[in-house]
Amino acid sequence: MSLTSRGEPQATFILPVYNAGAFLDSTLRATREHLAARPETWELIIVDDASTDTSRSIIEAFLGAHAGEAIRSLRFTDNRGKGFATRAGLGLARGVYSVFTDCDLAYPLSNIDRVMQELRAGADAVIACRVLEKSTYLISPSFFSYLYTRHLMGRLFNAICRALTVPGILDTQAGLKGFRTSVIRPILGAMVLDGFSFDVELLRALQDRRGRIVEIPVSYRYDTEPSTVNFIIDSLAMARDLLRIRARSMLGRYRVTGRPAGASGGLVVHADDFGLAPGINLAIEEGLESGSVTSASILVGGPHAAPALAWASGHPRHDFGVHLNLTQGTPLLAPALVPSLVDRRGRFLRLPRFLLRYALGRIRPQEVLSEWGEQIGAIRAAGVVISHLDSHQHVHLLPGLFRTVAVPLATTHRVPLRVMDGPVCRRGMWPDVKGLLLILATRSAAPGHAARPPSAHGFGTSLMGRPSLRRARRLLARASPGRTYELVVHPGIPDADLARSGDGYRKGRELERRLLDSDEFRALVRNAGFEMVSLGPLADPRKPAAAGGSRA
Repeated sequence: MSLTSRGEPQATFILPVYNAGAFLDSTLRATREHLAARPETWELIIVDDASTDTSRSIIEAFLGAHAGEAIRSLRFTDNRGKGFATRAGLGLARGVYSVFTDCDLAYPLSNIDRVMQELRAGADAVIACRVLEKSTYLISPSFFSYLYTRHLMGRLFNAICRALTVPGILDTQAGLKGFRTSVIRPILGAMVLDGFSFDVELLRALQDRRGRIVEIPVSYRYDTEPSTVNFIIDSLAMARDLLRIRARSMLGRYRVTGRPAGASGGLVVHADDFGLAPGINLAIEEGLESGSVTSASILVGGPHAAPALAWASGHPRHDFGVHLNLTQGTPLLAPALVPSLVDRRGRFLRLPRFLLRYALGRIRPQEVLSEWGEQIGAIRAAGVVISHLDSHQHVHLLPGLFRTVAVPLATTHRVPLRVMDGPVCRRGMWPDVKGLLLILATRSAAPGHAARPPSAHGFGTSLMGRPSLRRARRLLARASPGRTYELVVHPGIPDADLARSGDGYRKGRELERRLLDSDEFRALVRNAGFEMVSLGPLADPRKPAAAGGSRA
């Protein structure tokens, strides 16, 4: 049985799926039977690109019928395009070789023999070429006229491709390709096109990295309904894409991306505000259990901190820090002991008033040290092992507090201290002002303090408000190879308690939760060259997060 789940497979077969319910069951059965009969050991990865028909139930039934075999699936929350789906599968591939094809099996599975022969002979990529002399077609007579028109337009498109983008490649769009996984993996994070032009971008990236590309003749079946591709509209979009690929190639984007296979950086997906409201607590707990969140920090000073502390104490396998608090709820010390930190009601000041009082020199560092020490002590007393320190609304990065309070506390407790010097990007039309200010604060506060324990490079303000996969991809593309980063997130389920807390960030919390919990976000992280890790005892790219990890 070559689909055994024991050991590492020699090859990976990737099947992107979108609304294929009419023929998906027969495709899955035929694919499994063919791979099982082959001499190599294989794994099968099915990527459901948010199908809206019966595809999901067919895939689930197929997985259930073949539990224990090397068959995995991803399901996206939104339709991302064949390019993104295929890259997600390639990012998961464990085989030495990876092959993908169209879900309708228009390229019969017998073509895999030729693909594997060329890969074993030393090719980095093997692509089907429908115009080679030995290629053959099986076609329904009713489609002759349509096929001729499609053939002419396809030849025109490939001529433009050769002239502008991928010289020497006769057929870029055939839906059967195979790769040496170690060669293709490092370039996945540099690719940005998710639609029909992704093949061209992939081939250009391989050419820029001097990969050996071999075209092979194939047999091709054309006995189904004509493609739904609108050739006029899509040809214009593809022309735009070709220019974009050429520009990115000239800028060296495909040559200098990459992290070699096995040299991943670490990404800590860290949730703030654990303890602020029941909906936030629930979202963080679910995220830690599913693996979409790998670390969290506990906020004390409010009525919902006790349930968060109890849950953290009962789940020691997860990573927890202290979300040092000066601007939310009430202090743990009596207000009379920290008068510079509270208002007349004995509550912490809101951030604008706190910053004004700090600027006027009226915040006493010794009171901050006492209050934060009390918060750390309360979390330790609850039985929670503390792995790091950060702060609500990043107030610990104020230079005076960082040097005189945060660094001594982190040094005393021998834990990392958050800094916010990771990547930022625009938020729509405007720059991420908050992210830039935090970078400036970090650079102002941190230099010259060698006693400060090391920390991951924090970022994430660019995602707040309207988090999206596109923005996350832009942020990760700005990260440096090999480093460990801390993506600071704020997942939550907005509820009445959150509204009563006075916290102004509500709707975006639910959007962040959905993004983090999606298979496509995990695929994006993986293809950008990162492993999701925790912060404790200190983030190590070789140490995966303790939580459940990817559903794949």
